[in-house]
Amino acid sequence: MNSARGGVAGRIPETDEGLQGDELALKYDEMQRHIRDQGWLQEKVDDILAADITSGSVLEVGCGPGYLGLEWIKQVTGAVGLTGVDISEAMVRRARGNADAYGVAGQCTYECGDVLALPYEDGRFAHAFSASSLHEWADPVRALSEIHRVLRPGGRYCVMDLRRDIDRTTFQFMKANIAADMRPGFRSSIRSSYIRSEVEAVLRDAALTTAAVTEVQMGIVIAGRKEA
Repeated sequence: MNSARGGVAGRIPETDEGLQGDELALKYDEMQRHIRDQGWLQEKVDDILAADITSGSVLEVGCGPGYLGLEWIKQVTGAVGLTGVDISEAMVRRARGNADAYGVAGQCTYECGDVLALPYEDGRFAHAFSASSLHEWADPVRALSEIHRVLRPGGRYCVMDLRRDIDRTTFQFMKANIAADMRPGFRSSIRSSYIRSEVEAVLRDAALTTAAVTEVQMGIVIAGRKEA
């Protein structure tokens, strides 16, 4: 986190195994539902829409319990099909139940899979997005390359995450709106997240140099288009 003295602590990698098990999945589901009910998912939905991800077959990487994709699908007017992939079977089960509760299960498919080896053929999807997962990927260059691989030419991608140098006021606000037993995980996620210069280096290594990187109050947004 960015301190008043201007220093940014070094990155401390977090687990790349996701939130495994039904108990953790339930707690994370409750946290995400609270965030949704407060309207705080809307900024991420707006980022996805601003990236021109509004139609076709769309992949959500690290979908968790599914709320972001489900809120997004409510707001698009074109014909869409959403595929969510997560490394945790418990999260996949939560996402399927939530899609049913939203009444859009017919438009959604949820599967267990690893972003480092996505279980899809080249060019499978029109577009892709991901939120709050980049800091967990053991090899972000490979992960972003995999997302790029499964996109069709012209496909858009939008990857959103926390950033390690958020200001203290924002950090305290976010922490205050997370259940006490989830706060240690939130702090470790902040410590393992990237700052802008690190993201730009990852994109160079992944040969995604045309992607735009934007800092927002609570994180960072990567948006780009598959040229070929």
